[in-house]
Amino acid sequence: MGPWNTRMRWLRPRGVGLIALVAASGCAMGPEDFGPQVKSSAVTEGSAITQFRDVLSPYGTWMDLPEVGWVWRPDARVVGADFVPYATGGRWVSSDWGWTFETDWDWGWAPFHYGRWLDRPSEGWVWWPDSEWAPAWVDWRWDEASIGWQPLPPPGLSIGLSWSFVSMSDFLRPEVGQHLAPPERAPALLRQTQPVGEHVVSELGDFWNPGPTSAEVARVTRQPIPLAEPMTPPTGHPPRT
Repeated sequence: MGPWNTRMRWLRPRGVGLIALVAASGCAMGPEDFGPQVKSSAVTEGSAITQFRDVLSPYGTWMDLPEVGWVWRPDARVVGADFVPYATGGRWVSSDWGWTFETDWDWGWAPFHYGRWLDRPSEGWVWWPDSEWAPAWVDWRWDEASIGWQPLPPPGLSIGLSWSFVSMSDFLRPEVGQHLAPPERAPALLRQTQPVGEHVVSELGDFWNPGPTSAEVARVTRQPIPLAEPMTPPTGHPPRT
């Protein structure tokens, strides 16, 4: 597989789509202030955090981490003790904007399309809120045998290596998290796989990666590609070409 393809650029209306989406879901957006976040022009006090607070509070705990700011940790009674974002409780499906994580959790539209995940030694996986949409905030690697993805960290932070890998034959399974390679295999799989996909850059300088094309995955797996339900991104993404 080759290196990254040409970078694309898109513009988004700041905040409008997310506010409309949360309002349409009937969630209250109170004026309470959670406190400062790590530096990001997309997040301000009382914006992204308060918009998601009522949506996610029944399913986990909000906590203030000194070097990160306010984050949300899903309750193990909801997601399981071995929860891994973009793996547990769902599957990868193809959309016009790249691979997106489909889950039956009714709150999944929030932390799998907005914000970033990071793995903290003492807290486990926690979610950092942000108002910018993507099909999935991950990076991708693969070869003919394996495919891997890693959640992208909040701006200015590093999360180390937190890759999830599966064999290509397991990538399209409904419960992909049940087929992850053991963590101790990750270093070897990193060496044998190559980056795949194109970095799509926002006007704020962040990026997401749509991953390999569905045609490439179909060629390698020889399996039908599961398709996402039609979706209209609230931040004006152009369809992937």
